Amino acid sequence: MAIGCDGKIALVVGGTRGIGRAAALALAEAGATVVPTGRSRESAAEVSAEIAKLGAKTLPLAFDVNDPEASAAAVDEVVRQFGRLDVLVGNAGISPYWKRSEQITPAMWDEVMGVNLRGLFFCMQAAGRHMLGRGSGSIIAVSSVTASVGVVRGLPYIASKGGLEATIRALAVEWGDRNVRVNGVAPGYVSTDLTHGLRDNADLSSTLLETIPLGRFAEPAEVAGMIVYLASDAASYVTGQSFIVDGGFAAGKLTVRKNGRPA
Repeated sequence: MAIGCDGKIALVVGGTRGIGRAAALALAEAGATVVPTGRSRESAAEVSAEIAKLGAKTLPLAFDVNDPEASAAAVDEVVRQFGRLDVLVGNAGISPYWKRSEQITPAMWDEVMGVNLRGLFFCMQAAGRHMLGRGSGSIIAVSSVTASVGVVRGLPYIASKGGLEATIRALAVEWGDRNVRVNGVAPGYVSTDLTHGLRDNADLSSTLLETIPLGRFAEPAEVAGMIVYLASDAASYVTGQSFIVDGGFAAGKLTVRKNGRPA
């Protein structure tokens, strides 16, 4: 079966930069109508303009994923404009702190969990309610390889992504009987705004690259390809999974010594 999304209606939450933007453009190239969202309508409109240049239908939306009512309203608007929603890409996420676990405060924890786990769940719920009524749909949540392997200075981001992957499995089991598929994509280190500081630190970057068998950061488009596959009918029997796209990082962690350097 060919991997394509002709005629599908896709909502990409957090679709204005990085992996989300790449996913929005890749879905459009695969034939989908794509609605990118961001916190500002201006940023969403910029991506919509790129999508329109590809010849795809589009609509920019702005809302805060922290607000469940706003998420539900966004889904309702997509359905009102296009008649249905076939695909949700949940890409909204933050990682503002690079601190050791003993330094994490309740406010830091709540801020990250509010977006990465609570916010995304209620967005998935809103999309799922519509898809369950139609008896069809694909939800793809962007997780992280760090949900599977430990890294230092990663909490609460890691915990939020671990919780997200548990949510993916639970929803897949609950919703599979109504033909709503729920999967995750777990990127490794990608050239996005979130890794800007790391990539600019020569020592940290060099040490990290030694642990990635492919020896480089991913480009956002390399993660978007997996998202398109999971959105397509080629993945019609795939649900409850989280696919690691990390250049071999997780596999390489099996040979890492306690000092964090390859054995």
